[in-house]
Amino acid sequence: MIQELDDRWILGLRGSRVVAVGRAQDGPELVVTLADGTGLAVSGPVLLTDGPCSAPGAVALAVEESDRLVGATVLSAVAFRSGLLRFVFSTGHHLNVRGAEPGVTARVRQPEVFSWRCRRGVATMEVPGPEGAGH
Repeated sequence: MIQELDDRWILGLRGSRVVAVGRAQDGPELVVTLADGTGLAVSGPVLLTDGPCSAPGAVALAVEESDRLVGATVLSAVAFRSGLLRFVFSTGHHLNVRGAEPGVTARVRQPEVFSWRCRRGVATMEVPGPEGAGH
């Protein structure tokens, strides 16, 4: 279940397991697939760190090392109205996307539950059904 706050959406993905990480077939997008059917796709810079990116001594990993996430579970998944996207995994890795950066597009979609998208720093959330008319 999504929790909407003034500046962000908590995506309700805690406990979801990562089943695949790779590149899109038709482009350079990084794609992360969760066992519940949720997909994360990012085109442009992705910051993958071992520990929080703001912590002293945080180690940035090459996106090519993102396969370390396979088998991990999501501890936190937050999408901000500013376009920032942050996932924290049970492995200690953090995945951050700054959607306001030029050339970055990001989307997180859980079929029939929600679809968050950020392009050119503009973030939108769509929740199908009578309760969610899109935000």
